[in-house]
Amino acid sequence: MAPHRHVHRISVEISKEKNSCRKKLLVISPWESMWSLGGDAGVSDDYEFVNKFTKHDYELHFLIPKGEPGSQPDIENFHTHTYPNFFKAISNLPTFLRRLLLPFLFNSVVIPRALLLARALKPDFVLGHSHYSTAATFMLRKLRSLPTGVKLFGVMDLVHTQWPRWKYLYKNAEQMLALKFPQDLWIVLDDGTKGREALLRHGVSNEKIHFLPNGINLEWADHACNREKIRKEMRIPRDACVVLFLSRFVPSKRPEAVIRSIPRVLELAEREAIFLFVGGGPLKASSVALAARSKVAEHTRFMGPVPHSRVPDVFCASDIFISTSNLTNMAIPTFEAFVCGVPVVAFDVGDTKKAVKENETGCTVPDGDIEALARAITDLANNEEKRAALGLNAKKYAMENFTSWDERTDKELEIIDSWVRASRATS
Repeated sequence: MAPHRHVHRISVEISKEKNSCRKKLLVISPWESMWSLGGDAGVSDDYEFVNKFTKHDYELHFLIPKGEPGSQPDIENFHTHTYPNFFKAISNLPTFLRRLLLPFLFNSVVIPRALLLARALKPDFVLGHSHYSTAATFMLRKLRSLPTGVKLFGVMDLVHTQWPRWKYLYKNAEQMLALKFPQDLWIVLDDGTKGREALLRHGVSNEKIHFLPNGINLEWADHACNREKIRKEMRIPRDACVVLFLSRFVPSKRPEAVIRSIPRVLELAEREAIFLFVGGGPLKASSVALAARSKVAEHTRFMGPVPHSRVPDVFCASDIFISTSNLTNMAIPTFEAFVCGVPVVAFDVGDTKKAVKENETGCTVPDGDIEALARAITDLANNEEKRAALGLNAKKYAMENFTSWDERTDKELEIIDSWVRASRATS
């Protein structure tokens, strides 16, 4: 028995030594789930990020709001630590009160927890998610002498430089203040809201900004699609023109704009049109009610969130993708439509026209113009040849211009790893 105990002790020591060599990354996040719609539904930048880093000798520790048990995936060397979920606790308060309370709550609750966690873990790098985290990462930089960075998934209303000064300040006060906390680096994702320009405009030095494209599932271009079978499962007539809205049901995405366009589309379309709504969120119930009041319920399908792996099937069943955000329509679902060869109709906001090129990869209409939106949808619904041409062009554009998740997360790994190597070399 002694030799076996000796072998076991050696293997444990080797395992401990191997784990001690792993690089540690602490991530401070305001989101309780990796998936934007919960479960395994919605775009998950975090999931791809975690997979990449844990496969490259990183031990990841996420500090997140307390959520449902088992809501995080079981990935080796990925650990979660929680703080009280004040986001849920104040979710029913008026918007202006939430805006006042959230920065105070985040900093007073999360900063002490992050400092204690950092002392115990001794991470090689600290990465904050969103503008909420900048004060926390700054404090870790100052008090624990740790290299820090912040990852912004979009810059939201900072894009609206055309607004009156008072409105711009009112809408962006929290973000503008957050950008005043110095960091070693800023990772900004190109969501079409001109992130680099926004940070430069608010005093962040260019050499600290890493402006990266969103990752896209380019492999979906080769997805095997049984369109007739999928449509049957979704109760969609085989000859109907399917218009897809795939997004969170939140004010910035304006699902009600799509619903208000439906009566006009039904009036102008030469074939049956079905509007497919995929996603969940606070405006879903009111959107269903609006469809009923508008007497278009029989022409709508509200599917709720679908697993990310099923999204290619949803695109396969669709003929037109529609995007009505008031910030940017260069979001990931738009690009996924491109990859799947589905032409896009979108409101012209932000940098949308960089990708949705008029009569090449899709159509853009003036922001908020419901009549123009309905006419653009109808034009494509009535013209199968045009839809096919735009879809092919969109797929070609995607394969030539978009970045895979593997390539995108490689860039993040390289950025953070360079700081970790430098920090270890000087310690």
